[in-house]
Amino acid sequence: MSKDDWLELTVLEKKKYNYLVEIQDLTRQLAESLDRNDQVSTRMLVAMRQDPIRQLTEVEHSGKLRLTVLAPEDRETVAALRKGAGPQDDGQRIFQEHAGKTRRLLEQIVELDRRVSLRMAGENSFYTK
Repeated sequence: MSKDDWLELTVLEKKKYNYLVEIQDLTRQLAESLDRNDQVSTRMLVAMRQDPIRQLTEVEHSGKLRLTVLAPEDRETVAALRKGAGPQDDGQRIFQEHAGKTRRLLEQIVELDRRVSLRMAGENSFYTK
């Protein structure tokens, strides 16, 4: 893969990370509004989270489309780097750093979202199924 390919994949990871930061912030605010029993803020924050979630979905879709045009061995390299394989050059190293940062943030958000969802929906939560 060329440096431009790695740059493009890294830019997509950065975009994902930025949307995840926004989602994390809104999810924290949502948890705080639940603590205050502020139903108006809760409804507003749930609605506000939809936009960055939609944008994140679009970026993820773009990333998947980008991977489909790569050679199979390049797709394998990307997958291996995401799993922690050693990078072979600076482009791979930078991509791997951003992908790891994005993955760790997503894990934090999922845990926070799980707690919020269980609190809001109880047994009807997505996370109990």
